[in-house]
Amino acid sequence: MIGAGAAGLANARYLVEKGHDVSIFEIGTRIGGLWAYDNDSGRSSAYRSLHINTSKPATQYADFPFPKDAATFPSHHEMEAYFNAFADQFDLRRRINFRSEVTRVEPMRGADPAGGIRWSVQTANGRVEEFDAVVVASGHLSDPNMPESVEGFDGELIHAHYYKEPWEYRGKRVLVMGTGNSGLDITADLCTVADRTVLAARSPELITPKFVMGIPLGFIEAPFRKPWMPKDLHQIVRRICTRLVHGRMEQWGFRTPDGPTHPISHATLINHIAYRRAHVKPGVVGVEGKRVTFADGSSEEFDAIVAATGYRVRFPFLSEDIVSEQPDGTLGLFGRGVPLRWPGLYFAGYFNANGLSNLRMYEYQARWFAALEAGEILLPSQAEMQRQIAEEKAYLARRYPAGLRYAHELEPFPYIRFLEREKKATSQRRARAGRLDPAVVLANRSADPRTPERATAASS
Repeated sequence: MIGAGAAGLANARYLVEKGHDVSIFEIGTRIGGLWAYDNDSGRSSAYRSLHINTSKPATQYADFPFPKDAATFPSHHEMEAYFNAFADQFDLRRRINFRSEVTRVEPMRGADPAGGIRWSVQTANGRVEEFDAVVVASGHLSDPNMPESVEGFDGELIHAHYYKEPWEYRGKRVLVMGTGNSGLDITADLCTVADRTVLAARSPELITPKFVMGIPLGFIEAPFRKPWMPKDLHQIVRRICTRLVHGRMEQWGFRTPDGPTHPISHATLINHIAYRRAHVKPGVVGVEGKRVTFADGSSEEFDAIVAATGYRVRFPFLSEDIVSEQPDGTLGLFGRGVPLRWPGLYFAGYFNANGLSNLRMYEYQARWFAALEAGEILLPSQAEMQRQIAEEKAYLARRYPAGLRYAHELEPFPYIRFLEREKKATSQRRARAGRLDPAVVLANRSADPRTPERATAASS
């Protein structure tokens, strides 16, 4: 297991429950991944004011609730404490190898072609071990994506990944680029201390409130997400609630999106804009010195820019022949976690859940991975996996045409139904594999060399 964050811990738990011997490699000295503020791993994007964007009942692992006194939207301190308690509850801490940065993961084909692939894992301190399977849970929010439009800026320039607290920007003119949840948080942080704070909003956005009549908005949406209801009814409810609390997006300088978007929310930003502490501009089109020009033709000078412009996904410890970010931003993984042709390798949590929390979806995915490794579920043929990957890409392109920004968007309930179908399809795949001639089965293992219990269903 690479990573002792939210996805790594969830996967470790379920693999241990299936009887596997799990070793966790953690680059730093703390549990919690990005939620460990100022983590010595260098991979945490948490800032001092960070709270989660989904309420604690929607965020917590299914059978491990937050403490009753935790905030409705817990802080990063509460999240880190939660993950430490989870690790202790399921006896995972003793399995964690701290200060163990993984530098290389390579496949090793055994002498027996039907014996499967083993994986060699090397760390920065020279340790080398072999494993039957590897779960990559190192996160997708640690490789900042800096926009080309700010190249040549003559002031302070950082990515939001490195932002921690607002005090160093006291009295300065600051531009925040990007209207994701981090961009909104950072703007609200800075506008109380900076001389001028501007938020550049390139894309249409629906900034929802955290609470409506004292109730978390997610609670109000939840009843309208039933499978038998119209697909986007909950989106309509979200828009109505936002209109009641925040009014029209246009009156605050934003544009209301025409279609579905990833949920973003903030408790105070709209008020800061109303009080003229923060200001909104359209996207940046150019920079000269300290002067920034916006899409509406206006321009002004800034002392600093904080680019909350997302991340790229890279795996420096893996060959790009195994997996790499594709031009459309996706990873080409079946079920968002299984690469083609590489049995025993899994990628945990490389998505942005839309509706339920990422944490809860990590848990669903972790159960699937554990069942695959236990032989309780079989993968379909590679042709079928490729077909489903292509269908999902086409669906995302139609539903979220904004491109790279939505490359990792995950709709929770369709994904849960996908996992249920995979479980039900296993008996049919097992029966088909059992009818094949032994020579055909052996040939199939050569393409996907697992033991019979772990093999994919062969193409017939």
